[in-house]
Amino acid sequence: MSEKVSLGEFIAMRRKHMFLTQEELAEKMLVSKSAIAKWETNGGLPDRDNLYKLAEIMEVSVNDLHRMIVSSRYKQDNKDVNITSEVIAILESYGYYIKRPEEIDKEEVKWQSVQKH
Repeated sequence: MSEKVSLGEFIAMRRKHMFLTQEELAEKMLVSKSAIAKWETNGGLPDRDNLYKLAEIMEVSVNDLHRMIVSSRYKQDNKDVNITSEVIAILESYGYYIKRPEEIDKEEVKWQSVQKH
């Protein structure tokens, strides 16, 4: 499982590989078809019990599924950072000065928060 796919992509690919419809997988897992659709589109994650059922039905380890979840979250975190950097660059190109986190004086922040109370 070295491919970098999201859990949702994996569920969809594996389900199709097993020649199952979303409805058939839902019946095996005792969940709704819409739950399967939600997971496959990365609209949500299965809870712990369903993750174990999914691993068993799809004949993979829970650790493999967990790694996909962690990997997807890491990608999303990096995406958020990149978007923030892009927004800062655009604002700076219009002449705005953006104080970056590493430039913030922690003592100044503490003092400002004390003054507000």
